[in-house]
Amino acid sequence: MRLKGQLTASFALVVEAISEVVRKRLTLLGAAFLPIAGIFLIDALSAEMTRSVISQLLLQLTTLPLYALFAIVVHRVVLLGEDSLPNRWGIFWTERETRFLGWLIGIWLLYFALSLPTAILGLVFSKRMSGWNVAWVATILSYILVAYFQGRFSLVLPATAIDRRSNFRESWAMSRGKGMIIAMALVIPAMILIPIEWALYGAVDDTFRPIADLVWMLLVLPIFAVEIAIISLAFDKLSYQGRR
Repeated sequence: MRLKGQLTASFALVVEAISEVVRKRLTLLGAAFLPIAGIFLIDALSAEMTRSVISQLLLQLTTLPLYALFAIVVHRVVLLGEDSLPNRWGIFWTERETRFLGWLIGIWLLYFALSLPTAILGLVFSKRMSGWNVAWVATILSYILVAYFQGRFSLVLPATAIDRRSNFRESWAMSRGKGMIIAMALVIPAMILIPIEWALYGAVDDTFRPIADLVWMLLVLPIFAVEIAIISLAFDKLSYQGRR
């Protein structure tokens, strides 16, 4: 599939994911209320912590179970509907959530392993080829590279969320030929956050940083829900193609 066709398919996937999240927003908000509240609480507490690399990594590890619960709610509501939840307040921690968390940690480690070299490459390009446009191109290319591998392996997550046994090998095989479409679909919402982050934190001093953090989280979580929905819809479409 040519680049134009891939971009068209990616935008269509993003639009469909946004539509799903908006249409089911009340169900998602109610079912994911507790993990969302936990994420906001930990984020508020982190404002009082030192912002060293180690402390931030530990903080992200602490929030991973909450993000896992949030993601499972979105996957199940998008793929199976509201009736797939045990009650309106979401889900309980079971063996399924433990398996999901394990796969999520694996993808999280993959993300950091890929982010480091791409960040270095982006820095090298931006220094050797000065210019705002070059920095943007390097950033977008690094996002696409990371999202390509992340998207191809992430299909294990919706499968696990709806109680199907899967693994990274099956996810990679299922997404063959569609990896770039999924990658660009994941990059589009993520790119929206870059100028917002610059605007929020570019000139904010310590006095207003808690407010900036709150606004940031209010924006990140809906984007995160859309990206989860993108993975869910990609999994659903590729599963359907595999059954034909």
